[in-house]
Amino acid sequence: MKLIITESQKDKIIQKLIFKHLDNQNYNQLDINNKIYFVKNIGDKYAEIRFDKSDGWCYIRYDLVSFFSRMFSIEESDIEEVIGRWVEHTLQMKVKDTPNFKVPVNFLVEHTLQMKVKDTFPLYFSGPLALNIPYNNI
Repeated sequence: MKLIITESQKDKIIQKLIFKHLDNQNYNQLDINNKIYFVKNIGDKYAEIRFDKSDGWCYIRYDLVSFFSRMFSIEESDIEEVIGRWVEHTLQMKVKDTPNFKVPVNFLVEHTLQMKVKDTFPLYFSGPLALNIPYNNI
């Protein structure tokens, strides 16, 4: 038996699978300084997803994008769009854009470490991206 799936059906199936996977992660949402961090566990060092409420930008950890991209053999930018739609659906807020860094960038959730970030790095830096979040503002 041969099964033919159209491109639009394929997109819907992939979106459903990604949404289901992200829903099953049971992310904790930390709302700090007009940003929402999606972390698996409260003590996690890095957030999987960061949404800036002030400008609608959704930053997604490279490892997460890469995981889905390899699983479905789909461009990373397409995966970011789907994850952006999941964030919109989950938060009921509009995602303006999902920037693609093309390098592993991590979003440090400072308050989980209970220490102050000394410096922040520009977005083009290939190491972890530290966020200057005062611990006493949680």
